[in-house]
Amino acid sequence: MLIAILGFMPPVTVWANRVEPFVLGMPFLLFWQSLMIFGTFVCMALAYFVTEGADRK
Repeated sequence: MLIAILGFMPPVTVWANRVEPFVLGMPFLLFWQSLMIFGTFVCMALAYFVTEGADRK
């Protein structure tokens, strides 16, 4: 979760705030934010399944 929070902090978003290069047809900042949202989803899903599996044992 810390990586996701750091990914949205102003120094990182200022670094990613550029139009070029286009990645998957999106400006780089939009791609970066989409990547951070997807990465957060994956991490939260893994944390849920790990803790849910521990509760059932």
